[in-house]
Amino acid sequence: MKLVVTEAALADLRSIRAYTLERWGKAQEQRYLDGLWTKFEAIKVAPGRYRLRPDLFVGCRIAVKGRHVILFRAGEDVLEIVRVLHGAMDFKRQWLRG
Repeated sequence: MKLVVTEAALADLRSIRAYTLERWGKAQEQRYLDGLWTKFEAIKVAPGRYRLRPDLFVGCRIAVKGRHVILFRAGEDVLEIVRVLHGAMDFKRQWLRG
C-alpha cells in the first residue's frame, strides 16, 4: 500500500515538530515524530481496524498516537494521511480550515 501525506497533514507535522522542539527539545521532538511515522506504517497494515468518522469526510477513519489524532482514508492501494490534529482540537472546524 502506498502512503500519501496531504499538504495539510505535512503542515500539521511541521507545526508539531516546531512546538515539540521548542517545548521539549530535539530528542523528544525526534521520538514523537518517529512515533507518528511508525503509526502511519501500522495503519497501512490494517486500516480497517480504526474507527470510522464519516461525519468529517467520506471514508474518514481516525487513529490516536500520543496527544494527536491521525485523520486518514484508505483505498485498496493507497493510504492517505489527511490531517494530524491535536486531540483537543475541534476536528470538524479544523477540517474545514485545512
